[in-house]
Amino acid sequence: MTALETVALYYDAWQNKHGDFSEVPLADDFEFTGPVASFDSAEGYRAMAREAGEAVTSFHVRRQFVDGDTVCSIIDWEMAMPGLGRMTSSELLEVADGVIVRGELIYDAEPLRRVMAQSTT
Repeated sequence: MTALETVALYYDAWQNKHGDFSEVPLADDFEFTGPVASFDSAEGYRAMAREAGEAVTSFHVRRQFVDGDTVCSIIDWEMAMPGLGRMTSSELLEVADGVIVRGELIYDAEPLRRVMAQSTT
């Protein structure tokens, strides 16, 4: 399986499976860094994705670029949170032997932080 084919399973989980990553090949020590949360295990990431996936209402991979075992994707996505519109992000996923070992999500998370803060008050 190529890096792009492996990453396609990752995005299918966001687009069609409401964050169910049970069929996505993540390394046990999968490292993920993002502006709102970071994880150092597949188990922790899968738990977050299950919860967040229920709120994702739109997820579109606009462009992808492959450099060896690294796939860079430009993504437009929306969540069912009042006051939060479409967000655009870039994500780097690194694949080794058909397994995703590392991910980095890059976007301006300030609008999401504001909406999340309002929902807890």
